[in-house]
Formats: sequence, structure tokens, C-alpha cells
Amino acid sequence: MTSPDSSRPYRACLIPVLLVLAAAAFRWAKLQGLVTVDSFENFSPWMALAFTGTLVFPQRMAWMLIPLLLLGIDLAATGVSGVLHWEALVVYASFAAAALFAGRLRGRIGLLGALMGVIGCGIGFYLVTNTVSWFADPGYVKNLSGWVQALTTGLPGFTPTYLFLRNSLVSDLGFSLLLLAAYNTEASVRRQKSIPLLRSAAA
Repeated sequence: MTSPDSSRPYRACLIPVLLVLAAAAFRWAKLQGLVTVDSFENFSPWMALAFTGTLVFPQRMAWMLIPLLLLGIDLAATGVSGVLHWEALVVYASFAAAALFAGRLRGRIGLLGALMGVIGCGIGFYLVTNTVSWFADPGYVKNLSGWVQALTTGLPGFTPTYLFLRNSLVSDLGFSLLLLAAYNTEASVRRQKSIPLLRSAAA
């Protein structure tokens, strides 16, 4: 019996791997202060790389690859103090959970399933990280109304958190579409099996 991954050769992932390396280089440069993107601060490829990247990479590339790459970049750019605090660890754990979830779905969902999955992971990430902020930030009242504030308007004087949700979902979908298009384009050029629009979860 063949695995769901058997129809996905490693060589069809060259372009997605290059996109991952480009995202890694950009994050390192941003953390080093070499580039500034104030207008697009919450536009990030990392949930798309964690979830959709795990879907398009073959099984031999472990699901923890993207979360570990993110952790390694942050360590190299900011040192241990930049990653060993519990809010950062929650972020890494959230990406790891998304990648693990995608690893279990790899080869079993199509393009629409991948996009729905990354949206779900993006919303989950938003809920978890803003709940952590509500719990940790003394500016929030520790009751239901304070939690709702953390999920909607945020603290006075700062960008409303619902805009961060909007931006992150747009970037999650955009980068996921880019990864999926890159994989299917390369698979088509190499005359290999692409990811269909729909696929039965039992396939």
C-alpha cells in the first residue's frame, strides 16, 4: 500500500523551498533592523509556511521544520533573551501545532481544504496570542470584558486588534495561494501530480 505522499516527488518542491528561504532571510533582516515594513507589520508568511508549507512538502520533511526554522532565525537575530519568554514560546507552539495538524492532513486534502485549514489556524493563532496578551498585559482588566477588549479594540492608543486579525488572514491566504500555485506550477512543468481542487479525506 502506498502512502498519500507517494505521488509527491521531492523535486516538485523546489520553488516552495525557495519561498521558505526567502521568508527566512527577510525575517532575519527585519529583526536585524535592515528593513522596515511598518505599513505591513502584521502581514507575515509564517502561518502559511507552517500549515500550507507542511502540506506541500513531502513526508520526509518533518512537520517541525518550519517552527524550528523560525526559532533558529529568532535565536540568531535576537539571542536567547528574544525567544525564551513565555509569550514567544506560545507563538512557536502555535506554529508547531498548525504544522502538526497539517502533517496529519498531508496528501488528504485539496486546495480548498488547505485554504480552509490555514484560515482556521490563523483564527486559532489570533485567539491564543491575544488571550495571552490579555492575561499578561496589566492594561487589560482580567474579566470577560477585558478579554473581549483584547480580541477587538485592544489597548487605547494602539491599532485595534481586529485589524491584526484581518491583516494576518489576508497574508495567510495570500502566501498559501502562492505556495500552492508554486507547487502546482512546478508539478505541471515536471509532468507530476498536482494538488487537486478537492480531495476526499479518505483518499
